[in-house]
Amino acid sequence: MKKINIGRHIVILILIVLWGIMFILNDSFRTGANLGSILREASSTGVAALGMTFIIIMGDFDLSIGSMLALIGMIMAGSMDSMGLIPALVFGCGAGLICGLVNGIIISYFHVPAFITTLGTYYSFRALAYIFNNANTIICTESAFLKMGTGSAAGIPIPFLVFLVLAAAGGVVLNRTTYGRNVRALGNSEKACQISGIDTRKVRCIAFVLMGFCTAVSAVIVTARQACASPDVAANFHFDAITMVVLGGTKMTGGEGSILNTVIAAILYASVSNCLNLYHVDAQWQRVCMGLILLAAFSFDFIQKTVGRTRKNVQKKAAESM
Repeated sequence: MKKINIGRHIVILILIVLWGIMFILNDSFRTGANLGSILREASSTGVAALGMTFIIIMGDFDLSIGSMLALIGMIMAGSMDSMGLIPALVFGCGAGLICGLVNGIIISYFHVPAFITTLGTYYSFRALAYIFNNANTIICTESAFLKMGTGSAAGIPIPFLVFLVLAAAGGVVLNRTTYGRNVRALGNSEKACQISGIDTRKVRCIAFVLMGFCTAVSAVIVTARQACASPDVAANFHFDAITMVVLGGTKMTGGEGSILNTVIAAILYASVSNCLNLYHVDAQWQRVCMGLILLAAFSFDFIQKTVGRTRKNVQKKAAESM
């Protein structure tokens, strides 16, 4: 009989338990409007978390995505009146690809560590967002654009449908393509990849370009939901995305991760935030709770390994005493 790895499915179990408890205890939680709000919130950051999954599987991370989102939102909203909706969306996605490419080239070809590179672009992209339109918020009035953040199709929020489509595509790329296998291999051992003839610089660079695209899509969702673009938006966006990915079981050391678990973790993360709001928890205490979730997510792999070693030691001592 095949042994089930509970660790890989723990995020699903936690989500089921949380939703089960809230469905019983809180009437407001189970309303269609509230569940739709959870899915929209999960999608806003979850789309970026899909790109972050590839980055973390490689053993890297991207601190610049919140500032990147602010810059893309300003560019997109600022060009919408003059260029029209579709060209503005294309322009925004193009800006995301360029931002990701800048990170990828510096990290991959100039061998600057991801932490240093993305910390630098974190400040640079945010500064450019403030410079654009002289740090003034840009109001969005295009109805078709606003529906991308607030509309629904067959009762399902449009942002969540976009999230699912991109997650399905990301799952195929990660699990069914040579590139996905190379990403995992790079996370396990860069030296082994180089010996095998894999162009590690290209693999890493492409991952950051994908990160830029996913951030651009998140920028569309966030800007459409808020009906405006602001240079102050998404200050903690990178922490939320990284937390979702790690909460989904992707190892910070690289080599292992799941797009499906990232999706579930995004819904769980948004659900916890929603529960805190329903019970009117003070904003500062909400930050404490989210900080504890971040700490738990980063500690889970260590806890799992510690429990595994303890179990092996107990079994070994039991065998020796027989």
